[in-house]
Amino acid sequence: MSSDQAADKNTQAFCDAFLGALVGAMAVSSGSPWAIAAVPGEDSIPDGSEPVRMRCVLGGTLRGAFLLEFRRAEAVALAAKMLQRAADEFGAEESAALQKVVEAAKGKFHSALEPEYGTFTMEAAFASEPLAGRASAVQITAGDGGANRVTVAMHCDTELTQSLLLRSRAAGSAAGARTATKVVAGNVIMEPVNLDLVMDVELNVTLRFGQRQLTLREVMDLTSGSVVELDRQVEEPVELLLNGTVIARGEAVVIDGNYGLRVTEVTQPVSSLTLR
Repeated sequence: MSSDQAADKNTQAFCDAFLGALVGAMAVSSGSPWAIAAVPGEDSIPDGSEPVRMRCVLGGTLRGAFLLEFRRAEAVALAAKMLQRAADEFGAEESAALQKVVEAAKGKFHSALEPEYGTFTMEAAFASEPLAGRASAVQITAGDGGANRVTVAMHCDTELTQSLLLRSRAAGSAAGARTATKVVAGNVIMEPVNLDLVMDVELNVTLRFGQRQLTLREVMDLTSGSVVELDRQVEEPVELLLNGTVIARGEAVVIDGNYGLRVTEVTQPVSSLTLR
């Protein structure tokens, strides 16, 4: 699959997920079931009116923006259905009703996709201009089972399209970096981890001189000047821990006024640990 095809596939999946959440929010807000029509609506004859546009800007693990475009007459009808009253223009109340349904869709969409795309933010606001640098668009038509039909076009800019592609590649690389198991002739074989993909990840290590178990009473009796005896002799090596696992031992040294460790023994290579 080419890079352009992969980008189109990721963008299509992203748009389908959001537009599906939008239709679900329309059903909740209007109090009647809505569904994506099997046959998309035909393009309406231009009437000279500008579509109703909402621009959503993403931040965090996803970057970029997308634009939602509603045909003005259909946006008025949708807002009227949510407000449960007649409407012939897209005024302040209609704007608030449409904003509410987009915000509801945004919340549902965000919760569903955060495990896949990571922690990202999304801010929605009405816009007067088309999306600059648009890369792709997805369009759906939804109906409520009656006469109401709403066509929504979702345009993604180039930055969002590339961001989705990068997140997809990163997820694929992370999956490939995990230790995999195979069963061959009854034997479990551990495939090597591709550590090159995570070499720049920062890890917290701990230097342990010793430890001691204390009762609650002993802890509460601690005061300035109290001495706590550890379980390790002075001549015994100091331990270096990674996520609670001892990975090396050595001698404590002082470097420019800071404690350090001169490693004398590597007890467990990091590559043998399970990466989480």
